[in-house]
Parts: sequence; C-alpha cells; structure tokens
Amino acid sequence: MPLVYSYNSNKGRKIKNEDAVSVVKNKRGDALAIVCDGVGSHSNAAYSSNYIVSILEKEWQEMSFANFKNMKNWLHNEIEKLNEELFNKSKVSKRKMGTTIVVAATFNDEIVVYNIGDSRAYGITTDNEMKFVTVDDSFVGALINAGAITEDEAKNHPEKHVLTQALATRKKIDLHTFVDNLDNYDYFLICSDGLTNMLEEEEIKDIIRNEELSIAVNKLINLSVERGGVDNISVAILKNLRGGNSDK
Repeated sequence: MPLVYSYNSNKGRKIKNEDAVSVVKNKRGDALAIVCDGVGSHSNAAYSSNYIVSILEKEWQEMSFANFKNMKNWLHNEIEKLNEELFNKSKVSKRKMGTTIVVAATFNDEIVVYNIGDSRAYGITTDNEMKFVTVDDSFVGALINAGAITEDEAKNHPEKHVLTQALATRKKIDLHTFVDNLDNYDYFLICSDGLTNMLEEEEIKDIIRNEELSIAVNKLINLSVERGGVDNISVAILKNLRGGNSDK
C-alpha cells in the first residue's frame, strides 16, 4: 500500500523538547511512525524518548518481514525489550526514566498501532470520521472510561497529566493494540498530547484534509503554540495514496 508522510516537533513554550518523533520505511517500503513524549518529572525524560525512537527507526530500516503477523509480533517484542532495558538502566543509574510511546506500523494493506501513556493515534476514515484508536493511560482517561467525567471536563482537570502507565517505569508493561485494514482510512495521525490539549479533533481533521502534508504538520504545530503551547508538540501524518501520487 503506497504511503507518503510528514512529521515535525516543537518545544512549544517549554524550555526543552522532551518529545521525539520519526517516520521511516524499511526495505519493503513498509512504514513505521513513532512518537515518544518523555515524562517531564523524570530526570532522563528526553533521553528515554530519543533513545527509543532512534533504536526503533534504525532497526526498522534493516527489517523485511514475511507477513503482517511476523511484523506485529516483532514490534511488540521490541517495545517490551526496550522497556525492560531502560527500566534496568534507571535502576543502575538511580535516575528516573519514563516516556509515552505510540507507534503505527504498516505491512501491505494492514496497520497495527501500539501505545502506552497519553500520546495518541487517530485514523481519518474514508467517510471522514476522526477515529481515536489508542487508549489513554492517564488518571483522567480512567475517569472518562468510567463515565465519571466528560472529555471537556478532562481538559481542565488538575491531574490531567498524571499517567497510570509509561515505558521504563516498571519491568512489565501492558501494550494497547489496534489493528485494521488501511483501505478503511485516508490518513493516520500520531501525536503527543501537546497537540490534542490545544486543538479540537474537528479542526485537526480539517487541517489534515485541506492542506499538503508538510504544511498540515507545521500548521497544526504552529496553531498549538499560538493557543498557548504549554507542552512539547509532536506530529506525524501518514497518507494512504491508494495508487495515487498527490501529497495533499
């Protein structure tokens, strides 16, 4: 399945950028999109996010999978292995590490999305639905799922940044998994919460639909900064070409 992509990151109004983002293709042309958002309260937050992205993108470029299941299992195992590696490093160094992760990986006409933390992935469907395909591992995410608060109430909740799960903070993790056929989607967006805390889903979708990919990515980031940019902002967009060549 032919795909084009664009991605970028901005520190917003923070002093430093603890996000990391990349999109790469392997020898077969299958795509891997990654966003990691380092946990700001941890001393090695930026190291954690950048380390995971750099390792995964390097390994992905050298891989060539026999089938979708083979790719899906490999990626799941790599994330678990990186989690354990960083968790052990943090114990040895006595420096806390932690990061969210959201990855979207393709093989032919199938896609898998894995996530931990509150970085998100959305699929924009062929009938123009903005489909939220990840699980928020956050205190407010749990409250929303329990029906205790609404999405709007969550935006201003005092504990909205409290995570219930992140990479490198414990030895064993519970990866959330989403699998579907790429034919059902025109675009996939993966991003850190610096985007979704500043912009509404409908305006995000409209920008992606109506701009060329690179322009859409930078427009989303710049608009998030204009709205306050209280956190780092990372955005990656995959577009399903379906045999076409347009970058819009």
